Amino acid sequence: MSGRLDNFRATFQDRMEGLILLCMGGFMAGLALSRQYWNFLNPKFSPLTLGAGCVICVCGLALLLRPEPGRGTVGRLLRQAAVLAFLCLAATAWEHTARELPPDASFTGPRGLSAPAEPGAAGVNGASEPVGPQAPEPPRVTRDGVEYVRLNLAELYIMLDRGRKDYPAHFVLRANLTRPSWLGGGTLVSRIAVVCCLADSLNLGFQAQGLDKIRDGKWVEIYGHLAPLDAAGRKKSKSAQPDERELSLRVVNPAQRIVAEHVEVIPTPDPPFLFEFREKEPFAGQ
Repeated sequence: MSGRLDNFRATFQDRMEGLILLCMGGFMAGLALSRQYWNFLNPKFSPLTLGAGCVICVCGLALLLRPEPGRGTVGRLLRQAAVLAFLCLAATAWEHTARELPPDASFTGPRGLSAPAEPGAAGVNGASEPVGPQAPEPPRVTRDGVEYVRLNLAELYIMLDRGRKDYPAHFVLRANLTRPSWLGGGTLVSRIAVVCCLADSLNLGFQAQGLDKIRDGKWVEIYGHLAPLDAAGRKKSKSAQPDERELSLRVVNPAQRIVAEHVEVIPTPDPPFLFEFREKEPFAGQ
């Protein structure tokens, strides 16, 4: 009996380290598979996080099953205590994020799966809104004899911000439509672009024209082109203010507005945020 107790004491720190590694690996794998992952990292890193979590779990299991006797040290205990404290904080942050964020601020399905449409909702042209999985969209689409390049609002904003002149003459993109008070009754179309995680995001917007029939708060797919802002419009863009509930810094293009040639009301994109931006065709779109 005494020998077993001595062996447990001699291998205690190895067993404890194995248990901590199992907890850490399980936490990483669980977070990578959860709806809250994008709050901490870009979703494109989730496979890497999942793989690393599985490897760490295997290492922890090895230490638990085959611990090596050795003299415990105070430094090793302190290191293990620090890692345990970090895991507790990380788990608390995960739980808080899952509880506090609104339902529409998290993933509800894989990329390309649209949220259900509101009952009776229809586009401006009377067509019903698409529901369910959608087929891959072509990089260009022709409507009324005009060819439109499909891109996302962040890709268009980035091209203009870098001073590029090769942006598409006609484009189609999706955005959320609002009429903030600081715009004096004007229309704003915007999307939140997430570079790494939600803390590193921007709410990019354009003033828009030709959307007077669309209700505030709707998501729309706009076929249109750019037009320069006048002096009053540029002044309004510089006075852009975020809504109290917004989690990101709002930035409105100071020189150009979007002129809608055709618009359709669509379901809220799933997810509603943009994570991918490309410099040239085919653009990421969505």
